[in-house]
Amino acid sequence: MKDFHTTPITELAGIIAEHLQKHGIEVVLVGGLAVEVYTENLYLTKDIDMVNTNYRPPKHVHAAMAELGFFKQGRVYVNTTTDITVEFPTAPLSVGDELIKSTTHLHVADRRIPILKVEDVVKDRLAAYIHWQDRQSLIQATAVIIKHQLQPDAFKQFCLREGSQQHYQMLEQLHQEASNKQINSMEELETVLTQILIKQI
Repeated sequence: MKDFHTTPITELAGIIAEHLQKHGIEVVLVGGLAVEVYTENLYLTKDIDMVNTNYRPPKHVHAAMAELGFFKQGRVYVNTTTDITVEFPTAPLSVGDELIKSTTHLHVADRRIPILKVEDVVKDRLAAYIHWQDRQSLIQATAVIIKHQLQPDAFKQFCLREGSQQHYQMLEQLHQEASNKQINSMEELETVLTQILIKQI
């Protein structure tokens, strides 16, 4: 079994994606690692989330992952040589109620990893904030927006469809205050969000 204990998480994602593709299993990188990629490591994770976009049966995924030394433990796949886990969220590939029609690719260590487009990663995090009240997801969405010089109003209609005007206003306010203070770390964004919420009490 190959030892992955020194393999960086993005490189491991590439190894897994290419290996699965050889077995006819198409995947797209989503979740926290997509945020890590698009924030250029401002956010760090130990989880690889990939959606099986061509709906290959679980037994085929199990067999392919076993060849890399990963075995199912609850919802995730684990490997004794690394603390990185792998999960396959249920298809179809979507953000909130919006189906994803196109993706892009990340190139790492000569490997090609299918990944959500940056705008869809923002929507994915916003959906988690709206539906699960996950403030960390709002912080992650804002960090990606700032890093890629996007504008909150590009996501207004998505916020209104998935949630409410209040959700969008929170995004807009956090982005505005972070931009004014030239904030570019997750910790600072979390502090600003806390200050905003305290003022609303």
